[in-house]
Amino acid sequence: MSDTFWTALSATATAAAFLAVTWQSILTRRAVGTAQRALITADRALVASQAVALDAARTRLDARAPTVSVRIHEVPWPPKAWTPHGMPVGPWPIGHEWHFPATQGDRIVLQACIEVKNHAQSHLTLDCEGDLYLAVDRIPTAATSSMLSPGERIRSLYLQKDFTIKELSENYEALQAGQPLPHRVKGTIAVHDDRDNGVTDMWDIELTGCPVRPVGERQGVWVIAASSLPGDSGEDCLEYAVQPPRTRTYWISRQRHERLPEPMFHMDELGGPSAIQP
Repeated sequence: MSDTFWTALSATATAAAFLAVTWQSILTRRAVGTAQRALITADRALVASQAVALDAARTRLDARAPTVSVRIHEVPWPPKAWTPHGMPVGPWPIGHEWHFPATQGDRIVLQACIEVKNHAQSHLTLDCEGDLYLAVDRIPTAATSSMLSPGERIRSLYLQKDFTIKELSENYEALQAGQPLPHRVKGTIAVHDDRDNGVTDMWDIELTGCPVRPVGERQGVWVIAASSLPGDSGEDCLEYAVQPPRTRTYWISRQRHERLPEPMFHMDELGGPSAIQP
């Protein structure tokens, strides 16, 4: 046989081997793809089962959770003058003017009266943080932790903070510039019962606004703001939520600081996080 024959035979054998390897690679990729799809399906089933289990646990804790309401029942207007002797007792006189910089350090108080009611038939723990105070003999006392009796209603809780007129003028300037107001009153209320495997309900409360305005062309002169609504007070110059939104934390064990994980329902095609997230 000629060399040409053997060369052709060798080339044919090489091509056949190449085709065999290529076909084997295709089969391997198909097998891997099938395995990956099977894993994704299994992971999705696990995600779904975990989510169902978490929802069931949360539903059980919801059913046992005590019912508490938190709301703002009054926001004094016009805002009251600050006093070093106790709770603010009265507003600045109508038409009072502040001339910058001479009286820009005068202070007024932004205040909201908070009502907390325990609708449950059990004793609860009430924890307060931030600018929250109780009025005790007209003296503001920082609110910390206390006990809520069954059916008890607290109406002597105040969210309040004093600001200089200069600080409140900065709120107005931020509003005109379309920026967030820099000066705010903030407080947090948390309530829970004595169950180790239970819930904690929390309310973040804020009060801010622009209670003072500049006087026309009189540079450096500021007064208490008037309402933008005919025949109304200027209370609409303040920003707050009458019923602050509640957030709920679910506990596996409050004593061990173990929270019930949040469910995670999204998973991409390549797999992803499990349904349980810490």
